[in-house]
Amino acid sequence: MMNTLYIGCPIWNHPSWFGSLYPAKSSGIVPLCAYATLFNSVEGNSSFYHLPDKSTLAQWANLLPAHFRFTLKLPRSISHQGDLRQCGDLLQQALEHFSVLGNKLGSVMLQLPASFGPTQFPSLQHFVAHFPKNQCLAVEVRHPDFFAKGEAERQLNQLLNQHQADRIIMDTRALFACDASHFPAPQAGLIREVQSKKPQVPTNVIATGKYPIVRFVGHADIEKTKDFYQPWLGKIKQWLTEGLSPSLFFHMPDNKDAPWLAAAFMHDFNQRYPELGLADLPLPAVQGQQKSLFDS
Repeated sequence: MMNTLYIGCPIWNHPSWFGSLYPAKSSGIVPLCAYATLFNSVEGNSSFYHLPDKSTLAQWANLLPAHFRFTLKLPRSISHQGDLRQCGDLLQQALEHFSVLGNKLGSVMLQLPASFGPTQFPSLQHFVAHFPKNQCLAVEVRHPDFFAKGEAERQLNQLLNQHQADRIIMDTRALFACDASHFPAPQAGLIREVQSKKPQVPTNVIATGKYPIVRFVGHADIEKTKDFYQPWLGKIKQWLTEGLSPSLFFHMPDNKDAPWLAAAFMHDFNQRYPELGLADLPLPAVQGQQKSLFDS
């Protein structure tokens, strides 16, 4: 059985995209509509800081094609600022808002802080067990004990498997292979800032549910990212043929470049697996990077 591959970025709007990725601003194009002509999903991170109101979510739903999926992050008031066993009202409020998207809502992400370790695991057990079964849940952990192949990781994976919740895979290897000193000062500063914020955790590849999520953060040079995403070509193909529907969200040190990283991945995926018939992303060239992107 062949399911859907969802491809997207962590943003759908950037000033530099008008007149290149999108039509000129003077065209009156709605950024989300333009984004949805290229990608079939987006990683919504703004909901971590501020819960979108229902009218905004309804507008988004009305703008988008039926196949599009939002993956939205639960607010930090749930994941970072309280006890997961005592957030029922906040969770109900968030899910009521998200439900306005209808069938265009994909997974709901619970991103836990690095301080959330095995001692707090019972609260995660309670949260996952009581999460509505009609909604896809994806959990991201950052504490090193959950990556150590020991009892803490075994219990986590067992819990997620039991409830068909997905374990979010954060792949930052390419980002941390990027030497900021090789880039001009403004770009170097941005690279160091992003490296200071993103988790440097092992890339433990596992599908505990039906909708695995990979958050892939690239090197500032897309060409130097290719070696890091090569293993994902085969894994994504495997998941699709097993009947899973993975989501792959591409980040860059500067996310204005993220669409072109996604395009490079899809080009290489289709070169390897043309029989799957997935569409390339025919994006315009990016000065300084894109000339060699599709030469191979």
